[in-house]
Amino acid sequence: MANPSSTEKDMRLLSLPITHLIAAQVRGDVTAVEIVECYLRRAEQIHTATNCFTCWVPEALEEAIAADQFLRDNGKTLGCLHGIPCTIKDHYAMKGLPVTMGLKTLRDRMKASGGAHLDSVAVLALRAEGAIPIAKTNMTQHGDTWGGGNPAYGDTLNPWNTLRTPGGSSSGEGAAVGSSASVFGIGSDVGGSVRCPAAFSGVAGLKPTAQRFSFGWGDGRTILNKPGDYGVMATGGPLAKTVDDLVQVLKACWSRTSPMLNIDTRVPRIPFDEQTLATTGPLTIGYHVGGGYTHPSPCPSTVRCVERAIGALRDAGHHLVPFDPNEVVPWAELHPILLAEYGHGIRPDADNKAKAPKQEREGSYSSKSTDTAIDEIHPDLAGMAKASRGPGGLLPVATSTAEHHAIIARRDQQRDMLSRHWRASGLDVLICAAWAFPAPPVEEVRNLAPAVWTTQAWNYFDVPAGVVPAGRVTDDDLGQTWDIEMDPPSVEPELRDACLRSREDSRGMPIALQIVGQPWREEMVLRAMLEVERVVTPIAEELVANHHLLEPVARRSPAMGEKPLAVKPNDIEPLAR
Repeated sequence: MANPSSTEKDMRLLSLPITHLIAAQVRGDVTAVEIVECYLRRAEQIHTATNCFTCWVPEALEEAIAADQFLRDNGKTLGCLHGIPCTIKDHYAMKGLPVTMGLKTLRDRMKASGGAHLDSVAVLALRAEGAIPIAKTNMTQHGDTWGGGNPAYGDTLNPWNTLRTPGGSSSGEGAAVGSSASVFGIGSDVGGSVRCPAAFSGVAGLKPTAQRFSFGWGDGRTILNKPGDYGVMATGGPLAKTVDDLVQVLKACWSRTSPMLNIDTRVPRIPFDEQTLATTGPLTIGYHVGGGYTHPSPCPSTVRCVERAIGALRDAGHHLVPFDPNEVVPWAELHPILLAEYGHGIRPDADNKAKAPKQEREGSYSSKSTDTAIDEIHPDLAGMAKASRGPGGLLPVATSTAEHHAIIARRDQQRDMLSRHWRASGLDVLICAAWAFPAPPVEEVRNLAPAVWTTQAWNYFDVPAGVVPAGRVTDDDLGQTWDIEMDPPSVEPELRDACLRSREDSRGMPIALQIVGQPWREEMVLRAMLEVERVVTPIAEELVANHHLLEPVARRSPAMGEKPLAVKPNDIEPLAR
């Protein structure tokens, strides 16, 4: 049921996709100001329940007024995102607003300096097409975990169930878009940080090939992916309630005139490929249900949703081909190199809460800010560090230039090997699980670090990968045996127990598919995502979009990573305007 304080008009606006919202403005049925005010009301409600925002964008209503004036004066829109409210992940620069990476030290430094000095290229690209950012969203500490919290702002919670995590590191984006507190959001992904929160919050998300989506400032400087970094690189990517909304956002960002293609020299000038998206005819789709790089083996809900999608696609005339990447590049060979590639991400001794030496930085946020002191270790980060240590208790990082080069060479050989087999099989895309189980309770994230390999492997291969909702957990699913319960267990007991606790009481939580493509073929991935959405939704009644009807219970974690407790909304200090 709708919140009693919400109007019928609010409910309608919160449910409309981007193209419908723009058409309504052109017809004069609604103004950009009305849309933004509606989303700000919803955003305040959802933030109170989930702690998903770090700050409001103070000029949002002024931008909406300007958009309405432009439409009246010119009889046309500013662009394909005219008057559309959106949200931006904390680590993207917005002039005058903080970039904290979830760190209290950086938050306080930003407050003293007045925030970032420039907009990021992604923000410039969105505003150039008429989008209106309304808030910045919370993220995990340093972006180093797939949970939902940090020392600067605390844990973000899942709007579908505020006892559970929304995933991360783009945790605030998952919570905001997954509850219609934002039409779409911009996150980033180096191991699943767009796909995990999209999957856990019942929305669509896309991780492009690294560097196709800008991380640059308005003057071309790098925000993340430091110069000289040729390991596993982070990439920006959008989250939205529908795949078509993702398409609209990427059309804006990758148009021929977009700042993303004309300011950031690291972004290749590859305009959005309308032709690929418009092609018809059957796709050749590889698939695997279990196996592959899904870890641990998928729960019954995930198996059912993946198999249902495979059957619906086959019935629609597409060619479905079994394809297990683990048979091409065995996980046992990939895993040590993957750990070496990601090893730099969890250097502090998390168990002892060691702190990196503090370093002075010049001016505002820069590419060096990701090296700033970790002022308090979040339990999720400690869990990631513990899970990633190799024999002897140390991360398998390179100790010499020659060893580093050998790791990169072996990684590239593995990428080439998978690509050759992919082409030999004639695949357009590969479908697999987005995550092995539904969003876990907040306090279990620290115990489930290995589960991120399900998404992280595709960053390692540097291929585009999208997530699309495929169903929800049912009572029948919960009555079935998960093979990790077998004796002997297929995974270590600590991981098994955390997985089973994540499955408990998960009825109604979202389940998603992951669609993987070849490098630079984002539009083919989007086409397959649209097709999954088209053929699965009619046979999956639980996929009817109702994000705007969620009424999450207001909760806060008493300490980072602990079980959230219910609170009175009036006891929560609102974000300053």
